[in-house]
Amino acid sequence: MSRRRGKGDDATPGIAPVYEGPEVLSALLERAGSKNRAEDVVTMFTQAQAAGEPRSAVIPGIFQDEPRFESPEAARRLYSNLFGLWARLAAGLGALDDAPEVVPEPAAPPELPERGAADGEVLEPELVEAVWKNLAAAAPRELQRRRDRFQNAQPDLAAWLDAAPLPDAAAVAAQDLAFEAWAMFDQAFGERLGAVEYHQLRAVEKEPPPLESVQPALAAYVAEQLDVLADEDAGLTEEIRAQIERAVAAAVAGLTESVREPS
Repeated sequence: MSRRRGKGDDATPGIAPVYEGPEVLSALLERAGSKNRAEDVVTMFTQAQAAGEPRSAVIPGIFQDEPRFESPEAARRLYSNLFGLWARLAAGLGALDDAPEVVPEPAAPPELPERGAADGEVLEPELVEAVWKNLAAAAPRELQRRRDRFQNAQPDLAAWLDAAPLPDAAAVAAQDLAFEAWAMFDQAFGERLGAVEYHQLRAVEKEPPPLESVQPALAAYVAEQLDVLADEDAGLTEEIRAQIERAVAAAVAGLTESVREPS
């Protein structure tokens, strides 16, 4: 398994803990299919914190069935409110009366470095952070344009991911993380990044080299994203997580091998 970073319960990549108040949270819960309202969640969180339970063990119980969202933004906003409420209660702040009236605007993503400016073949932590934050802030049309370019630039990798014997939820997570990894490689190495070939992936798919040893900064990002997914989805078992990590490690091994030396 990938290593968890030493961060607090509120540190979640791409999801800032912002509680907008009971009316907003109740409406978001209803749209996601939960029968609980904000006051129910306050009770659950308060009891869990008193018992010393982690947030990740409590949030799945808010939903009677698999939560449903009309968009990734809707999911992000609900979990942002849940994380923010948890943090407020943990800090001893009021939950139902004194939430901020105005939600702070998210910070602008950091500026991307020049495409293809990186040396060697290892991604720097600053580039990994800049790329994922820019992807998270991208408009849906721009994000789809990037995904289409990934399909065109890496047809064998895309086909291999589609054919990977993974459960549906695991397949989506693996595809998303592989796409994000490609976006980081593309930004870092530009034209030095070649197309991964199918035989490369088949050669390592059962036992890929550990992601931490190949791309340490990317390994930390993948671990954090899977931690967030575990908070959101009680069905992410250790076995399924390991399958996702293995698929992503194979994809990243292929991408790393496909970085050409500078001419």
